[in-house]
Amino acid sequence: MDWLLFGRRLAGVVCAGVLGLIGALPVRAAPLQVAMLAPPSGEIGGAGFSVRWGEERSALAVNPLVAAAGQAVTLQVEDAGRGVFTLDAGAGVVQPLGAARWRWTAPGKPGSYTLEVARSDGARMRFTALITTPRTALRGGALNGYLIGDYPQHPAGQALYRPPEGFIEVDARSAALPLTPHLTLGQFVCKQAARGPRYVVLRERLPLALEAALQRFARAGIAAGGLTVMSGYRTPHYNRQLGDTRFSRHQFGDAADIFIDEDGDGRMDDLNGDGRHDIGDARLLFGIVDAAQREPAWQRFTGGLSAYPPNAAHGAFVHLDTRGVKARW
Repeated sequence: MDWLLFGRRLAGVVCAGVLGLIGALPVRAAPLQVAMLAPPSGEIGGAGFSVRWGEERSALAVNPLVAAAGQAVTLQVEDAGRGVFTLDAGAGVVQPLGAARWRWTAPGKPGSYTLEVARSDGARMRFTALITTPRTALRGGALNGYLIGDYPQHPAGQALYRPPEGFIEVDARSAALPLTPHLTLGQFVCKQAARGPRYVVLRERLPLALEAALQRFARAGIAAGGLTVMSGYRTPHYNRQLGDTRFSRHQFGDAADIFIDEDGDGRMDDLNGDGRHDIGDARLLFGIVDAAQREPAWQRFTGGLSAYPPNAAHGAFVHLDTRGVKARW
């Protein structure tokens, strides 16, 4: 494996998601196990085996795991036919449940941790475990001075629109943590102004879906070292400031507005080769993801999808969310 190439790719993603945060976020002492992950074995992006946890499954070398303090999470290697597997956790409690199956009880303190599932031949999968601060810690609609605002009450009371149970604290150090091989935590931070730590709502399926989309783009001939997340999580307060729809999925941590920017000019690349940077490039990405969502293996990534044209404030982009029901506009 070319570790230098891995480092360069990861550094590019980190810069896109973190540089805008460094000036606004104070550098704190690192939470336990917050250091950047070393390059996993095998090809970039793949662990060589798959693991199921909660409602998710992945064969990526790096994955997000979001849990409440003290929550028990079961991890199971799905294709454990060869080799012996172990689970190592920097914090929390690991309880073996059988061959290649464990229960990890998260630490009682919110923060960032790492888990590693390793196979006896050296293959391994890393998890960036993010332990949330509970919603009950909100005071006047804020967490430690960071304004969240009030979540809208859906008239039908659908579970899809329930306020999140917890929030992930992000500072300049933890913003650099990888969630997948090409995405970092800092890329999903709300753009509203803040003087102290920020908080994010993030559902694990979103970065997994974005990573899967990036792989589909590559299969279609669009090779990219990463995705630019123009808008990830939005607090209800910030969402109202933007004038966006009241029940925007961005508030619930499962939506992202994305584009591909390999030349670093801050806008969508000319992906279709027509010499223009316009909605045609966004529609190209839209079509690839829309086709993928029709396949059985992509059903878990079903959600909202739309292509947007450029305007005076931004270039063309694609909205993608994993709400669980198909939505197009």
